[in-house]
Amino acid sequence: MADSPKSSDPTRADDSGGSGGRAARRVRLDPRVAERLSHLSLTASTAVDGYMSGRHRSPRRGVSAEFVERRPYVQGDDLRHLDWKAYARTDRLAIKRFEEESNLECTLIVDASHSMGYPDGGDEPSKYDYACQVAAALAHLVLRDRDGASLALFDHKVGTVLPASTSPGHLVPILTELSSREPAEETNFEQVLGHMTEAIPRPGLVVLISDLFGDLDNVGRGLAALCARGHECLVMHVLHGDEIRFPFDRLTRFEDLESDDKLLVDAPALRQGYLDALEEWLAELRRVCHTRGVDYHLLDTSMPLDVSLSAYLGARMARQGAGR
Repeated sequence: MADSPKSSDPTRADDSGGSGGRAARRVRLDPRVAERLSHLSLTASTAVDGYMSGRHRSPRRGVSAEFVERRPYVQGDDLRHLDWKAYARTDRLAIKRFEEESNLECTLIVDASHSMGYPDGGDEPSKYDYACQVAAALAHLVLRDRDGASLALFDHKVGTVLPASTSPGHLVPILTELSSREPAEETNFEQVLGHMTEAIPRPGLVVLISDLFGDLDNVGRGLAALCARGHECLVMHVLHGDEIRFPFDRLTRFEDLESDDKLLVDAPALRQGYLDALEEWLAELRRVCHTRGVDYHLLDTSMPLDVSLSAYLGARMARQGAGR
């Protein structure tokens, strides 16, 4: 299993000699992002087992607007489902079968561990700030389409979980909860994903938004367990541009945000080895997701979210359309 290029956790790079404080967080839906995503949707690729009338295909059978097939009548069948038009043509009793439609229930699981706080000073948004914007945009799309959105924040354990709601007003408590957290503590994917596997009441769409610094074996097992429960899983992998490109060009002190370990290194001499390790780690992470049927998307915080997210959702919808 490939290790993270920064051991198991990311580091804070400090080549400026200091850092400033951060203003209180206030998460809002960026109007530019909402406008760019207005023609897109976050939908399930496969049938989901929902619980209310809506527009998503459900594997359950019942009375609905979408006809599937007819089958011969057998004694004990509900007479309300008889196809009288077919009886008039064939003189044989048949039962109409329909495919229920249901609301999608989307659970957004957002990493609020200390590593998501990079960079932890100045005016530049942190990975957690970016992840909050991702969660806000996806929640907006889900609620706009009258589907259910729920939110869970985690570090080494799952904190508050907002139950799913289809009300457009549910976006407000989601944004409030995202605003209330500051990145802290270490990450424990085994405990967190295990908890969510038991906590989510019915199969739906699960979106993990994280930098994924941790044991990839635990990540893989957690995703596999969610998929085994019938969930469709998406991984939105949030990395800072510094972590992707390693732009440091002088003697630099790195500080591990989750253990406070410090290391002073010659950054230019370390750069190629770091980038090689990063590529190996990303390839392994993609493999972990692919082998479990999990959709994976890398988000670079230096890229405008409306551009990155619209490209991903557009490609996802195109794949879904091609698969029908």
